[in-house]
Amino acid sequence: MIILNSEDVVQDLLEKRSHNYSDRIHLPIREPYGFSQDMIFRKHDDTWRAHRRVAQQGLRADAVKTFQSIQRRCSLDLIRELASTPHAYLHHFEKFSASVILSAVYDHEVTDDHDPMVENVTTMMALFSKLLLPQNSVLVQWFPFLKYTPTWLPWGWFNMESCRSSVQRTLNMPFEELEQKITSGEVSSSVALDAMERFRTTGKISDVDEVVKGACCSLFVAGFETTTSTLMVFLLAMLLYPNAQKRAQDEIDAVVGVDRLPYFEDKSALPFLEAIFRETLRWYPVVPLGIPHASTNGDLYRGYDIPAGALVIANIWALSRDSEKYPSPSEFRPERFLDANGNLTNDTVDFAFGFGRRVCVGRHFAVNSLWLAMARILAAFNIQRQRDESGKLIELKVEWVDGVTSMPKPFPCELTPKRQYDAGGRPTLT
Repeated sequence: MIILNSEDVVQDLLEKRSHNYSDRIHLPIREPYGFSQDMIFRKHDDTWRAHRRVAQQGLRADAVKTFQSIQRRCSLDLIRELASTPHAYLHHFEKFSASVILSAVYDHEVTDDHDPMVENVTTMMALFSKLLLPQNSVLVQWFPFLKYTPTWLPWGWFNMESCRSSVQRTLNMPFEELEQKITSGEVSSSVALDAMERFRTTGKISDVDEVVKGACCSLFVAGFETTTSTLMVFLLAMLLYPNAQKRAQDEIDAVVGVDRLPYFEDKSALPFLEAIFRETLRWYPVVPLGIPHASTNGDLYRGYDIPAGALVIANIWALSRDSEKYPSPSEFRPERFLDANGNLTNDTVDFAFGFGRRVCVGRHFAVNSLWLAMARILAAFNIQRQRDESGKLIELKVEWVDGVTSMPKPFPCELTPKRQYDAGGRPTLT
């Protein structure tokens, strides 16, 4: 195992020599538990290249602008739901994350709090997070009978068939709905539809439907998990650092006014808000160790002999804690991304999205979704410590969930609307 703790080494190996450091190690749980069609943990092979071609084409920097209307609609729904039931903020973040991705990737609009696609991916990710823990992966290898544990037993989540069924539902349900819309002629543009229409006719990809299905499912699963986790980190930061929250709100009020919510067109005039977004990515990276890479061939670097098949981990947490680049790294300081004139620096915290050929293909879409959600939350709410019935501040004990991603568990928090809302919890802002 090789752990990369400095940015220059990460750049040298994972970026400049990405041709040799874009593979993945073999995960024993992938095939038996049904995760073999994912793009994230797949080996660097022709199928992975086909998956990536589909995903990149649909979510390239210039293409994601077509999804801004979806992001505006979903972020407004998020504000309305937070106003109605603010203490259920994790559920609302999950629904927003799923809604915006499902709409863009499959043309599926989430209208129900118990949408089966959202509930299924939540269940599947909980299973996957448990199975990925090293101790559980080892247990499955040592005791193969665990794969047949009845689901009603305490360790029933080890059950292989139950997990495979959940994976297949996540893979097939949105795709089947899209096929039905295509047949009926009631379909709008989406990543999946555009990919099928493009690659079915070009012949550049064999088994197009399966490739599109796998690539789009990977976008859905990865985007859902990381978007939700990042919004939870953002909310915690705003709670712990009220001065940063207030400065961003003042900037929004001065630029946008109080009669509407922020739009993408406001972004260039809101540098401190952008700094808050970047600092959220840096302060607590939601994938702190990234997804491990592997070397394809042996390599020699600075006198170190790196064998073929070596596990190579980019320690994103260490990069975010580089005290020379980020003084007082444990503190949330958005101003570190502003120069003396209040203009944004060139540091866009790219390390949060991975490296080389394995960089997150949905990063442009994710940045837009997260920025607009953060902007509108700050425009619509004051985020404050929760008090008990006697008016005393409730002690804030932050616990973290560690799995594929890391995020804070729900914590006591008050989201108080800054504007007037109607009886249905809907803001008058549009």
